[in-house]
Order: sequence, then structure tokens, then C-alpha cells
Amino acid sequence: MKRLLFIALPSLVLLLISCSSNPRTLFQRNKIPEPKPAPQKKTVTPKPEEVQKKLSTRRAPVKRPKPLVQNLPEGWTVDRHPVAKWGMSLPTVMSNVLDSAQSVEYWEEVIDLPTGYKVPLKRAKVYFQIITRLTIERVELHFMNINSIYSPTNHEPSHYIMNSLVRAVELKPTGFPQLTSDDIIKYKFLMNYGTPKEFSDGFHHYENKKTIMKVRDLDSRNVQIQMNSPEVDKKLLIAIDDMYSIEGIEYQKKLLLRSIDF
Repeated sequence: MKRLLFIALPSLVLLLISCSSNPRTLFQRNKIPEPKPAPQKKTVTPKPEEVQKKLSTRRAPVKRPKPLVQNLPEGWTVDRHPVAKWGMSLPTVMSNVLDSAQSVEYWEEVIDLPTGYKVPLKRAKVYFQIITRLTIERVELHFMNINSIYSPTNHEPSHYIMNSLVRAVELKPTGFPQLTSDDIIKYKFLMNYGTPKEFSDGFHHYENKKTIMKVRDLDSRNVQIQMNSPEVDKKLLIAIDDMYSIEGIEYQKKLLLRSIDF
């Protein structure tokens, strides 16, 4: 019995050694699977045209509406109502103003032409003053008699039409906050009529087909506005050309010759 045990013991030791050198055989049932490496994602660089297409399909930014720019006034307005418009006759203007007891000043201006002729032009102006809670406004309305160039007999007030005006606005003391002329120019002109055409000689210049307007601050409390009508001024130039150009003079001579009979 001892002899058999002595022979079997070495065999058992050899078996254990072989199993320990190959543990896979001994622990085959409790095998833990090795984790597989995760597949790597491919990095794709987008083409420039694809990027531009994506950007173009994004939501466009919301555009804020621009403030509406008002048209230049076509004459003198009071409380946003036209009182004296360009080309309006002197009697009509006087009837539109409540205080029509103002006197009218008449005078004659001589225009020297390059040809040496002197053109007598009849002019008139009327002065108004309007006092409000915040301002004292002085207005001069100017008229000219273009029809008198064609005939000196056209001298009635109805022949005088409005062509320009000058407004002087004085700000009253308003306490706190005190309004200034800069406030008037900024909020009543720049914001209402937009960017001026130019700025020269202290004036902000505005212009369209019907009105030429210049605005400036005289000091911190006084603003001056000058306006005129290019259409009425054009009528004056046409009248001067009709009567004092070479063609106009020849035409006038022919009219005079009709009354001479040979």
C-alpha cells in the first residue's frame, strides 16, 4: 500500500504542475471575455460650399423698421396745418391767419442782369408773432409780384405770391429740464427730416423739389429757419427770360410794331 502511494504521488504532482502552467484548462467554465476595442469614428471635414449652404439656411436676423422721414413743409405750418403755402396769394394768406390785422410792407427791388438791363421786381412781406407756452415765434412771410414784370399794371395784392419765409423761434424758460436750441434741431429737424444734404455756414441744409430749408442755432435759446420755394423762383427766371432775353425783346418789339400802320 505504501509502495502504491509512493508511485501515485509523483504523478499527481506532475498533473498539478501542468494545469498551473495552462490555467485556461483549469478555469475554462469561469472564463471572463476580454473587452473588444470600440470602433473609432471617422472624422469628416465639411467642404466650404456645404458650410456656406448651412449658414445661408439659418434664420435671418430681424430687421428693425427705419424711422419714417417726413417731407419738408411746403410753406408755413401752424399746429401741423398749412397756413401759407408756396405760390399762395397775399390776400389768401392774410385770410388764413386769425390775426390778419398785420400791416403789409411793400418795396421794389432792382435786379441787375449781365446784359445791362435792370429788372424792377415788386416785393412784399408781412410779419406775425405767435406766443405759445414754450416758445415765442416770429415769422416773416415774403411775397413777390412776378406778373408785374410782364406789365406794370399788375400791381394789385392778388398778384403777390409767397416765395419764402424766415422763422425765429425763441425758447421760454422751462425750468428743469431746460429746452435748448440743440434739442430743437435734434428732435424737430434731424429726427423728422433725416440727415441734412450738407452743413455749411452754421446751417443744416435740406432740399427737395418743392422746398429748400436751412436751419441753425443762433444761441442756446434761439433757432432760425429759412425756407424758399425753388418752383416760384423758377417762375421768376422764366419771366425775366421772356421779357429781357434777346428772343424776348424781339418778341416785345413785334408786339409794339403791330400798332404801327404804314
